Amino acid sequence: MQTFNCVPFIGDGDEVDLDTRSFPFLYNDHGLARLKPAAEGRLIQPAPQNPELALGALYTGVTWEPREIPTASGSYTIKSFDFHAREVRYEPMWATEETAQAFGMTLLRSGECIHFDHAQLILGQYTYGKWAGHQSPYLGPARQRELLTYNPTDLEYHAFPHAFFSRHGRLPLVISVARWRPFVEEIRLADLWVRPGDALVLPPQYFPEALLLGAPAEQKRLKVVDMHGNRNSALACWFKGGDDALLTETILANADLMKSEAGRPHYHEERAPTRHETPEGFL
Repeated sequence: MQTFNCVPFIGDGDEVDLDTRSFPFLYNDHGLARLKPAAEGRLIQPAPQNPELALGALYTGVTWEPREIPTASGSYTIKSFDFHAREVRYEPMWATEETAQAFGMTLLRSGECIHFDHAQLILGQYTYGKWAGHQSPYLGPARQRELLTYNPTDLEYHAFPHAFFSRHGRLPLVISVARWRPFVEEIRLADLWVRPGDALVLPPQYFPEALLLGAPAEQKRLKVVDMHGNRNSALACWFKGGDDALLTETILANADLMKSEAGRPHYHEERAPTRHETPEGFL
């Protein structure tokens, strides 16, 4: 009998609780997260929030509806988008200070540090296979590990900080991102290609309060939700042979915060197939 090679999805590695009260500075050591008691290397400031920035592939007339997702012990609710497109394109771009800021993030290069005093966080090691984007977590327990023939949209935001470190020596880490303008039904989509040794730091994210009835469209447009998804972390493996998976390092909420009403992630799907390409200069 002939069989295919094993198809890796996502592998969980070691997780360590972080003491950011005693070590409130996050230092990027060549793609590895190091907490420090005082600033080390070049101290940078978080990128200012700028809702006017607009990069990425634009989709208008975006609609959504709530959808209940069954689990082994109950269910949870997500937002199910409709971008009204047969194929959804994520514009490829290198992660720079400017492109990261356009999606509410800060680029942290090797040798730089940032003040990072947030409670209830862990540092985790995760391995993403190049097929991870072809798995949907929203199909219910019976289809949890089904390999799809296409790559759907999977985005989230949450009220705790997040950091993604690109630690592979040869391939970039890819984080899919979105800037959603819910009150004008627009969304912009991109893949941020994070060079080895760089990292992205995300602040806590909240859904904006609605404006008063009759508010100008431009005011509504400035109300944004910045979202991300890391299922395409190993996207570079599709375009350069030799690797089927990518080891990453991530800072995220611990189990208690993740399960709390205040800290739980807000998940979003869009079922149309997506198209992902390489940024200029990737060989």
